[in-house]
Amino acid sequence: MIRIFVRVLIVIIVSTVLITIAFGGGYVLSRQFFAPAPLPDGGAPADWKPYMPVYWEAWNFVQQDFYKTPIDDNQLVNSSIDGMVNALGDPNTRFVDAKTSAITSSDLSGSFEGIGATVEMKEGRLTVVSPIKGTPADKAGILPGDVILQVDDTVIQNMDVMQAIRLIRGPRGTEVKLQIQRAKQPTFTLTLKRETIRVPFVESRMIEGTSIAYLRLNDFGSTAPDEMRVAFQELFAQKPTGLIFDLRRNPGGYLNVSVEVASQFLKQGQIVLIEKFKDGRKQEFKAGRGGLATDIPMVLLVDKGSASASEIVAGALKDHKRATIIGAVTFGKGSVQNVHTLSDKSELRVTIARFFSPLDKEIHHIGITPDIEVTISDDDLAAKRDPQLDKAVEVLTGKK
Repeated sequence: MIRIFVRVLIVIIVSTVLITIAFGGGYVLSRQFFAPAPLPDGGAPADWKPYMPVYWEAWNFVQQDFYKTPIDDNQLVNSSIDGMVNALGDPNTRFVDAKTSAITSSDLSGSFEGIGATVEMKEGRLTVVSPIKGTPADKAGILPGDVILQVDDTVIQNMDVMQAIRLIRGPRGTEVKLQIQRAKQPTFTLTLKRETIRVPFVESRMIEGTSIAYLRLNDFGSTAPDEMRVAFQELFAQKPTGLIFDLRRNPGGYLNVSVEVASQFLKQGQIVLIEKFKDGRKQEFKAGRGGLATDIPMVLLVDKGSASASEIVAGALKDHKRATIIGAVTFGKGSVQNVHTLSDKSELRVTIARFFSPLDKEIHHIGITPDIEVTISDDDLAAKRDPQLDKAVEVLTGKK
């Protein structure tokens, strides 16, 4: 156990040394896969040895004295790494255990195995945001606002949302039992069979009664650029006079995808973002060729849930005056993480740089301010009104 733990710690140190070399393709969550180098003696580097006795003294006392058995050594290791990373004081530099890592990776690939419902933890209660059309959750009649009280034999309350998701997801063909509360109705139980869920990153349509095209991007996942190109071809066949691009509640994703997405709207060679490293180096990312929506009048919708890669695109479109931006100030996550996959498939995400808009404007902790700020009230949500979308249509049609 000691040898395994030391190896994991050594991988972390080696990872930080290799960041500059490993970072090449560029993701907001960059992925670099490498196996930890074998350690012939299983020991720590010489400059670490003064610090190790205290750690192992504490470890041994826990193993010797703690009254509950058995002790989960794997949890102790993960928590030790987590504590080390948290000591850096950067919320975006973090350790992600193997199970959580598998969930985030599958989400960005556009496919996972589960029941097909997006959820959030609201006041300690696991609440359904929406079922995905055609999935087991949708077919079983699960509705937005339903609260999942229990998954199989586990009560869900004040639980980390990723932990709850891990309980609900599982291999296709297996069953999961959910106890659900709907408004003031009596609780009821549903048994669902998990399936492979494929979630499109792109939603598109023509706005009813107008010649305005609408395209929403839910995540900057791996297949998003291809999905966008297909959607644009279908929309532009209908000869729209304007385009609404919706990045609201889009938490981000891969940096290279954000550059590809921005390239759909910008001219080749225009700067998409500037990346700055701690040693003073700068790297510019520029739009590629072949954009399908470089000339059409355009509105970009953003809100406080638009983060990271969404802010890269928003900052580029704003600085190049390519779109009118409508909505609320974005989240303000302007840092880049290099992701190292460790030997047990857990991940170490290390902040390596900050990104800035093409005009060198700070994004981190500031966000992108819309050209036209429009809020959505609780009454709007209850009545299913969307004043931000309405304002976008108004801007593009010239109607008030």
